[in-house]
Amino acid sequence: MKKFYSDHHIPTVTMLWLIVVFLIATPFFTPNQIWGEMFIPIIIVALCAIFILWILLDTKYVIKNSFLHYTSGPIRGKIDIYKINAIVHQKKWFVQSSLKPALGSKGLVIKYGKFDDIYISPKRKQEFIDALLEINPHIEIE
Repeated sequence: MKKFYSDHHIPTVTMLWLIVVFLIATPFFTPNQIWGEMFIPIIIVALCAIFILWILLDTKYVIKNSFLHYTSGPIRGKIDIYKINAIVHQKKWFVQSSLKPALGSKGLVIKYGKFDDIYISPKRKQEFIDALLEINPHIEIE
């Protein structure tokens, strides 16, 4: 089993951390006289902060046996490595992919099956690609 963590695109991750801090700090700036009226909105804000934290702290990719398992908060799944056709290095800011469990902006698009793809951004990209190629040497690297 090999575990790879997501690369962090600094401006994006910094912005998300600032949002979390703002969401957590908001209830402390609420006047005491309207605290009862603000209870439900404060709970909603806290749940949003927890959701964003979950994504920030739990984005990773694990290669176990012949499967690539990906996790990014509530987004979870696995891909059979033998069904991977190609890996494309993504250098543009905008990524056209159906699924993006990633925090980085310069990652990899993994094409598998007939028409499926996923965008991921492991920190150690070359080591990640080498680990996939150990299992399936027929993967094309673009």
